[in-house]
Amino acid sequence: MAEYKFPTEVVNLPSKGKLYPKDNPLSKGEVELKYMTAKEEDILTSINLIRKGIVIDKVIESLIVDKKIKIDDLLIGDKNALMISARILGYGKEYNVKASCSECGKSGDLKVDCTQLKDIEISDDIKENKFSMKLPATKVEIEFKLLNSAEEILVEKDVEAMQKVHPDIDYTNTFRFKKMIVSIDGDTTQSVINDFVDNKFLALDSLEFRKHLNKITPGVDMNYEYCCPNCGHTQEVVVPLGTGFFWPNAS
Repeated sequence: MAEYKFPTEVVNLPSKGKLYPKDNPLSKGEVELKYMTAKEEDILTSINLIRKGIVIDKVIESLIVDKKIKIDDLLIGDKNALMISARILGYGKEYNVKASCSECGKSGDLKVDCTQLKDIEISDDIKENKFSMKLPATKVEIEFKLLNSAEEILVEKDVEAMQKVHPDIDYTNTFRFKKMIVSIDGDTTQSVINDFVDNKFLALDSLEFRKHLNKITPGVDMNYEYCCPNCGHTQEVVVPLGTGFFWPNAS
């Protein structure tokens, strides 16, 4: 029996590989994915992996041809780009979801064409995962980095632990900033960074920092136009990415 060669597709990363160390295979700015098979469907239906919250990572990991690439190293925006490409290769471009109208409050069906979800590519003048910004209110100079998948998971775990103590407060921004910021006015001491984020990071500075992050972070624009079938109101909705994203009849 002749050996069957699985078809593959090369996916360009929104980061263009610029934010990875030169010795990391992701620095090439592209990742080769194989088409989904029954093996990946088995992964998607694993109750154990779903409970652990790692089922999507395991699917992407299985589809990446170059096994030197580590899923933990991927920036979230790059991983989202791989997820969308994997979904298109596996089940086609159409993804059916439910959307809620902000005008009349009723829900309707939205058929998303995943090929229309455009990459937000990194600016050509960005060369590495090292950024700086002077905060407008306090005039403090901060250096920061964008987080990879492993670091984002640590943020999620910290938030979950804190919400057990304070269930009514979402600490995501606080914990993410503590992981992202690498120095405060040149001081790299973690306790100094933590104290700044907890006690001195003014709301105006936090807002401007988040705006700046949105401008420089590569990824995929998940906004999609939805026209309410009930009242005709048109709005943008965010396309959800989760386990259901990989199933053609998900809604």
